[in-house]
Parts: sequence; structure tokens; C-alpha cells
Amino acid sequence: MGTKGYNSYRGRSGGGGRIAWIIALVLVLLAAVAFLVAQRYLVYDEDGHAHWELPIGKTTGEDTPANPISPEDVVIDREDPSEPEPEPEPAVKPVQKLEELHAREIEYGSLWWTPEYVLSRSEEDLVIEVKRPGGGITYGTTVEVAPGTTVEEGVTRDNLIALLESGRYTVARISCFTDPSFARAHPEDALTTAAGQLWYDGSGRVWLDPGSEAVRSYLIALCRECADLGFNEILLDEFCYPATGDLTAITPPAELDKTAVLADFAAALRQALPEDVALSITLRGDMGEPGGDSGQTAEFLAGFDRIYVAGEVNDTILRDQLPASFDTVGGLVLMTQQKPQEGSYVIVP
Repeated sequence: MGTKGYNSYRGRSGGGGRIAWIIALVLVLLAAVAFLVAQRYLVYDEDGHAHWELPIGKTTGEDTPANPISPEDVVIDREDPSEPEPEPEPAVKPVQKLEELHAREIEYGSLWWTPEYVLSRSEEDLVIEVKRPGGGITYGTTVEVAPGTTVEEGVTRDNLIALLESGRYTVARISCFTDPSFARAHPEDALTTAAGQLWYDGSGRVWLDPGSEAVRSYLIALCRECADLGFNEILLDEFCYPATGDLTAITPPAELDKTAVLADFAAALRQALPEDVALSITLRGDMGEPGGDSGQTAEFLAGFDRIYVAGEVNDTILRDQLPASFDTVGGLVLMTQQKPQEGSYVIVP
């Protein structure tokens, strides 16, 4: 039986409630994802307080590497200190390997003779004295010399050039440090006694100071002129310290490294010469044996292209002291008055 004025109640529709639940679930999921992502930029300072460091404005360009390398990660590869150091080169390194020399020194005053006559006297190569032990120059040099120096002017320069153009191998012999003219004009560049007087060796000769810059400049200029004129080889005679006389009276200090002074001089001279001009040195009896007071050690001598040995010197001792690498066949020259049966030689007047 129905009730008057009453209809059955069915309530509101349930569709709106389901939408609300879906939206809420989506918001929860988004919040969870945001929380996980935010953990990457949440940074705690030294006091434990959290703060955000967002990537906005940060770069990983070349100026700021994305993955910087700490100093602990750097490995420095150093050379093994146990590896042997290279052997030092000679102070005066030879520039070429020379063949045997068969030469003759022309006689005193030969540059006044005609070149044809000089060449007709021998078919051997030529050693020409251009600076004498007394300091005199045997040809018309353009190098400035000390006052009082004898220079043989006239036809000597032209005759010298003709000999140099003859096709013969030519050697210029230069007496280096026995030069009384230079010493008297410039005593400050000579070896002196404690009283400031010129020092004389056992043969009564005065010596220039091998360490003097003025002496070095003069001799280098003269050697360079000889090379420019056409000489094939420069022979440094008396290129040493004196080995006879009262050596204790000379003023250079006792700790002076004579070999080092000579080697430095020779190296500068080598640099001033053309590469194809050989540089040689003489060992004489009055210079002492290698390694003595002269400063000419065997190692120092071996740095030159040739070593000229005077007849009174025992070349057996020299050969024993020279390094095995030195070419004694072409590089060791006997200065003699008679032609030897073998080896390099120069016949002296």
C-alpha cells in the first residue's frame, strides 16, 4: 500500500565521487615523482642544513669540466734516474775525417819568390808559416796588428793567393802565444810576474795570456782571414801555456784550469771558421808531455782534426794516451826533416 505523498529516495548519482578519487591519485603520484627527482638537488651543508642547488645556470663547458680531475688522480711519468747520461763530446769536436797528409813546409821568406818556383821545388802539399814565433806576419794582412809587429808587405799577399789557388792542399801555421811584439805593446794581455813585469820562459820568450779577450780576438781574426783566403787547414802552433822556465813566477792563480781556457778558446775559433776548414794543433817538446803544465791533455788534443808532433816528442806516449776513436792514420802528423816510410808527415826546413 503506497503512502500518500511519499516517493522512494534513490540518493545522488556516484559518478562525481569516482572522478575526485582519480584526481587525488594522480596528484599523489606526481608528488611522489617530484620528491624522487628533488632528491638529486637536495644538498646538506657542513651544519647539516638542507638547501636546494638546482641545475639552472650551470654548464659543463670546456672552462668548467663536468668531471674535474683531482690532484690525486694525476700521474706524472718521470724519467728513470738510473739511465746513464750521454758521454760528453770533446771540447773541440773534429769536423771531418782527413786522409794522410804528405806535405812540406815552404822555406823562410818563400812568399817573396814566384809561386811557380815554390811549386816546382816539391810536388807535396804545402805548409805555409803565416805568423812567426816572434809575432811577425809573412804576408800583407788586413787584420789590425799590435804596434811594432813586422808585416811583410809587397808581393807576398798576391804570391800567397796564387799558391792557395794552385790545387795543392794548404796548411796555415800560426804561432799563437809567443808574440813579443804584442806582449810589449799590451803587457796587460801577457803573462807577467807578481811585480807586473813580462815573464820569460826557459828559452827567453815572452808569452801572451791565452785567457785574454784581446789575444783571442786578434788570433781569431787572423785565422778567419787565412780561411777566407783559401787555406784548407789552420795549424795552431804553440797553442798552450808555457811548460819551461820558472812557472811559479807567473801571476795566474794556481787553481786556473788551463785546459778549460784553451778548450774555450778553441771552441770559439772553430765556430768562427767555415765548416770545411780543418783545425789542427801542434805538440812540441817544449810544451811538455800531454797532461802537464801546458794544459794540453790527450783528450783535449784528440778534439782537433790533426795533431802535429815534433820530432823530439815521443809519439808512443801520445798514442797510448789518445782515445781509441782518434784516427792516428790521417790525424797524427810527424814533423820531421826526413820523409818517413809511412803515415802522415810534414817535412820542415
